[in-house]
Formats: sequence, structure tokens, C-alpha cells
Amino acid sequence: MTKVKIELTLLALLACVSSQGLAIPIFGQNLQELSTFSKEYTTTGANSSVNGSVMTGGVGTTGAGGSISGDFTAVGAITIGGVSATTGKVASVGGNMTSGGVLTTGDSSTVGGDITAGGAATVGANGAVGGNMAAAGVVTTGAASQVAGNIEAGGAATVGAGASVDGTVYSVGAFTDTNSTPQTSAVITSNPVDAATLVAGLINTVEGNKDQILAAQLAFSQMVTDVVLNATMPADLTLVSGVYWAPSFATTASTTLTLDGQNLIDQYWVFNIGDILKMGGLSKIVMVNGANSDSVIWNAGGYADFGDGSSFLGTLLATKYVHVGANAKALGPGNSCGGLFSAKSYVKTGDAAQIGGDGCMGIASGFHVDTQGVAYFQTSAIEEPATWILFVTSLALLGLSMRRKKVYRVAA
Repeated sequence: MTKVKIELTLLALLACVSSQGLAIPIFGQNLQELSTFSKEYTTTGANSSVNGSVMTGGVGTTGAGGSISGDFTAVGAITIGGVSATTGKVASVGGNMTSGGVLTTGDSSTVGGDITAGGAATVGANGAVGGNMAAAGVVTTGAASQVAGNIEAGGAATVGAGASVDGTVYSVGAFTDTNSTPQTSAVITSNPVDAATLVAGLINTVEGNKDQILAAQLAFSQMVTDVVLNATMPADLTLVSGVYWAPSFATTASTTLTLDGQNLIDQYWVFNIGDILKMGGLSKIVMVNGANSDSVIWNAGGYADFGDGSSFLGTLLATKYVHVGANAKALGPGNSCGGLFSAKSYVKTGDAAQIGGDGCMGIASGFHVDTQGVAYFQTSAIEEPATWILFVTSLALLGLSMRRKKVYRVAA
């Protein structure tokens, strides 16, 4: 292949790539790692479950027996409940807990990772922390609790009767140990947590996520509409791949919305809802015929409300609040966590609600933004890598061609 031909091939490839722009994911890494985001506050009901991580710009609360499999992060205070009186389930957070304010875990609750608080931090009786505890204020561990790492307190530190700390207790203030076997401890002179810096960093991340959600909503809204939906779905309905629009949209109680993939690849559904999205009690969304990728977006300009026992499917972007009723589910297709995102308001779930399926990972990975700021669904997963392989190969051939020409001249 001559140098001219190779250069023409490279130009053609560059033109092809730039026509749609490089594949920029519509959500950045921070949002892709979350299952729930709210600008104001997040509250999950008793015995509810969130598979994935939660972040809120205000306070965060889980009810007794509630669980979050990933991290729990809040600019304000965080409180997780204790043991459910109805089911016996124990409240838990599988990852790290980070609060810009006071952080409290209920009796017998468990935290798999580290605890960081801009205020005081308290672990309830019989509770367990799998990592370290660090707080700008006082730290208190309840009776018979366990901390697997160190404790660092910007104020006083107290270890309850029968409690254990595998590491060392560091405190600026007084240390009180009620156990017969003294706990290893040390006095520190500086606060282990700079509360102002912690809060500023959390606020910055929250604002960045909010801006990403609003930008994504705009990008989805600029996609070309294929079908206009009626405001109410009074009976079962089946929809194939496409972009749908409605001023508001509501499913009637006990109805089913079926998303039919028709056994084709690269199928997707985008629902641009001008204002309110509502799901009636016991209504559900299901996928059939090969539709199992992370490819369903609900873009609501107002609020979203899911009735008791309903089953939602996809990633929800709402400008205003999100409310999920008792025993309702909000899941993602395939291995996706789906995701509930409120750009400017709160997310609240009822008792025994479920967000994301067990072991789910990530959100909306199939959607990208082009150079004009319009959302699109990435076509075949192998199409773009194949283009780049050809691109890189062409570069290598061009270099080889030039090198051979140089060698020939020297030989001459």
C-alpha cells in the first residue's frame, strides 16, 4: 500500500469518526457508579433495598432493616436504622459511609467499609464496622459493637461495654473505655477530618452530578421523536425500539407495558416526558424477545411517582422528586442497576421497595452524546472498536511504509 493511499484511508477514517464524534458516555464515572442520586435528600423505607450506591446533597436515611449494597454518601447527616420489628432484618451498608454532618448507625446495623463524618459518629449497640472510623467530632461505639479498623476522633472517644476495636483509638479529646481489658489508644493534636474541606468536596461532586443529569436530560430531549404517546395507558401496551414523547405519561393500575426487542440487536427505548411520569399500583414494565441490554431511559421534566407494588424498568432522570411506593421495584435491564436520579429534588421509597437487581452494575452504559450534544445509542458493541483497530493498523502501516522508503534511500 502506498503512502498516498494510506493517508487517504486515514482521512476517511477520521471523517467517519468525527461525523458523530468520539463515543462520549452520557453519564460520567460518578453517576455510572450510583443507583440513586438526589439534590435535596434521600429516604428509603423499612426493609427496603438499594443495589448499588446512593448519593444525596442533603440528609440520607434508611429505615429499620433497610440495605444499601454500595456506598452511602451525603452532604448532610446520615442515619441508618436498626433491626426491623416485622422481618428481623438488620440495616446495612455494604460499602463506605461518608457524611458531611453527623453520622449514626442503629443497633445491630452493619457497615462493610469505612465511616467518615464531618460531625459526630455513633455506632449502635451490637453494630459492626468493617473498616476505619474517622470523625471531626466525638466518636461513640455502643455496647458489644465491633470496629475492624482504627477510630480517629476530633473530639472525645468512647468505647462501649463489651465493644471491641481491632485497631487503635486516636482522639483529640478524652478517651473513655469501659472494658476490663484496656483498648490501645493515643492522643492526637490535630483533627483527623477537616469538616469544611469534606463538605466542600461533597458539594462539588453533587453539583457536578446535578449538572450531568440536566445535560443528559437535554441531550435525550433533542433526539428525534418516533412516536407520540397518549397521556394515559388504560390497557396493556407493547412498544418496539424507538424514541417516544408525551407531555405527561401514566400507566393504569395492574396494566403491563411490554418493550419488545423483536430478537434484534441494538434495540433501545427513550421516553421523553414533558412533565409528570406516574405508574399505577401493581402496573409493570417488562422486556421480551432479546431486549435485555442497558437501553431504557425515562426522561421526565417534572416528578415521577410509582404506585405501591408497581415494577419500573430502566434509568429514570427526573428534574423534580422521585417517589417509589411500598413493595414497588425500580430495576434495570440485564446487569444494569437502572437508577433513580432527581436533579433538583428528593428521592423517597416506601417500605420493602427495591432499587436495582441483585449484583447489578452501572447505569445507561449504552448511551452517548455526539458533538452537537444530542444523545444516541451506540450501535454494535464491536463496531467502534473495529474502527479503532483499523485506524491504529493504518497508522502502523503508514509508519512502516515511511521507514521502508527511508531505508531504500540510504541503500541507494
